[in-house]
Amino acid sequence: MSGARRKLCDRSPAKGGNMAASGATALAALKIGGRVAFERLMRPKARRAEDVPCSPGAVTPEWLTAVLCQRSPGAVVTDVVVKPASAGTHERHQLIVRYNDAGQRAGLPRSMFTKSLPSVVTRMIGGFNGTARVEGRFYMQLRPQLEIEAPIGYHAAFDRQTYASILLLEDMVATKSATFCNYKTYVEREMAEDMVDVLAALHARFYGDSELSARYPWVASYPRWFTIGAEKMSLEHYTRKAFDAAAHVIPKSVLAQRDAVWPAAVQALAIHDNEPQGLIHSDVHIGNWYRTGAGKMGLCDWQCLARGHWSRDFSYAVTAALTPDDRRNWEKDLLRRYLDRFAGLTGTRPNFDRSFLNYRQQMVHALLMWTITLCHSPLLPAMQSEATTLAMIERISTAMADLDSLRS
Repeated sequence: MSGARRKLCDRSPAKGGNMAASGATALAALKIGGRVAFERLMRPKARRAEDVPCSPGAVTPEWLTAVLCQRSPGAVVTDVVVKPASAGTHERHQLIVRYNDAGQRAGLPRSMFTKSLPSVVTRMIGGFNGTARVEGRFYMQLRPQLEIEAPIGYHAAFDRQTYASILLLEDMVATKSATFCNYKTYVEREMAEDMVDVLAALHARFYGDSELSARYPWVASYPRWFTIGAEKMSLEHYTRKAFDAAAHVIPKSVLAQRDAVWPAAVQALAIHDNEPQGLIHSDVHIGNWYRTGAGKMGLCDWQCLARGHWSRDFSYAVTAALTPDDRRNWEKDLLRRYLDRFAGLTGTRPNFDRSFLNYRQQMVHALLMWTITLCHSPLLPAMQSEATTLAMIERISTAMADLDSLRS
């Protein structure tokens, strides 16, 4: 992290009403810190299916046999090798798994990835905030019902007492020759069209269906998800700091309206309660997309899952993935394509002009995903690189300036 970022994002805690949230965060950090210290000293191992490995190092062949081989009679995991991959809000590791003959004949996965929370900082983000538990449930309960390009989940476990969590996920490179995107990825028109097709299929599956809230109450409504997260993370406070830190990439017209950002975000929540809801990903920036060897776009990292209006995802994906010039040239065509796909799947065709207004209004929520990434509590780690964060803020705020979204 650069010195300039440290100075501008001084990370001093919010004053007033948010002090209670800051206190709860500090207490959680102390509890988690003690638990992680214990685990590093005692190095407990997971061996039974009900165990939750505290880290990838706690994974054993016995545990993998219990969670992967239960539907394959006679299959046994004989060895596992753990390889580090990457770290962020979760730590990712690759598991190279060997089976006995029965396991090999069953075609069980030989390579997979874990998402886990082995450190204090990852448990604060994924465990204390509950996102790891939500993502695990998504892969086990909802992913099998979606006809979209997304990884398959093999197993998910979460410990409510220690905040330990682990996901076993499909190795997309091994199974589909996938390439993962980042902020430097140039999104061609064909890729952008495929992205909106994926979103239309996702949103259509449970659109206006009371089953979503009745059977899956752990999927929060987007207004509730946003409000709870904003309080825990002191979002309004740190957004003001981020506007100072990122002033050099934010258009002057948006900087001049900085006091309108928070009221606009609150106002933009209304559509999620007033219009039919569906399943939304909520964090569809370009870094959470991949492209298969066959050229299909896929979506990963489902920890911000919510029930809400489709325009939240559409606005975020288009403004964060495309260059400003491409976004200006393609945004209306992409919206028409989305509405066509959505209508074909649901039988409901939203009005274009109203949908374009929603697109403009939801941009502020895309921006707030990155202001808190740039400036946040000192108890939380850097969740993305500074280069990635500033690129996202610049793209989204440029779209807000182009379409005067704060006055919509």
